[in-house]
Amino acid sequence: MNKKFISRLFSILMAMCVAIPASASVTIIGTRVIYPAKEKEVTVRLDNKSNKPALVQTWIDSGDPNQPLDKIQVPFILTPPVFRMEAHKGQTLRLIYTGENLPADKESVFWLNVLDVPPQNKALANKNKLQMAIRSRIKIFYRPDGLTAEGADNAAKALVWRRNGNTSTLTAHNNSPYHVNVASVDLEDNSGKKHTSVRGNMVAPGGEQTFTVSGINNLTTKNNIHYQYIDDYGSSRSMDSTLSGQ
Repeated sequence: MNKKFISRLFSILMAMCVAIPASASVTIIGTRVIYPAKEKEVTVRLDNKSNKPALVQTWIDSGDPNQPLDKIQVPFILTPPVFRMEAHKGQTLRLIYTGENLPADKESVFWLNVLDVPPQNKALANKNKLQMAIRSRIKIFYRPDGLTAEGADNAAKALVWRRNGNTSTLTAHNNSPYHVNVASVDLEDNSGKKHTSVRGNMVAPGGEQTFTVSGINNLTTKNNIHYQYIDDYGSSRSMDSTLSGQ
């Protein structure tokens, strides 16, 4: 199947997507993909939990969810790119690294996309209806030789948290070669009351991210931090820390 055809199909399917809460029939088994550099390929399992078949489109992007398919340049081959999934059946995706240069001293991150298009209901063919195509998207971490799951956990535990003046924002510094996915941050104010971050975020290797904790001001280095990070298996794990000075 040529790339031009796939790109055209991709555009049609994306036009059918709607940004409303919905449940995908085709689901990805797992919440992230770890690709060790030593592996020739990594597989990802999909399941169709619906009573009906579905048309599925898969692709990988480098971070822009809206980039046209024919403009995406990633060092991976993903097969199959388009296929039909029967009701209550599974499908295995093969993810193959093409060998193009990626940093050897830190993780690189990409995104796996799975677009699920349900079949048309023939009984409603002549009626107005809303057809939804639902996209699932999870991270792919390319992990160079020498980086381990244990190291990823240690990186999450070693985040350095600093206050940003006397505001309700604080910054997490990641001095490791791993990406650290922070799901949420709880911060105690001076009276012991807990406040939770507005949202989580991913802290890149050697980078930093700012988190806003609503309802709290005048942060000091005495404030206790409780944060949740996501490990290699998609589990949420808790850590305690304290604020460093500016």
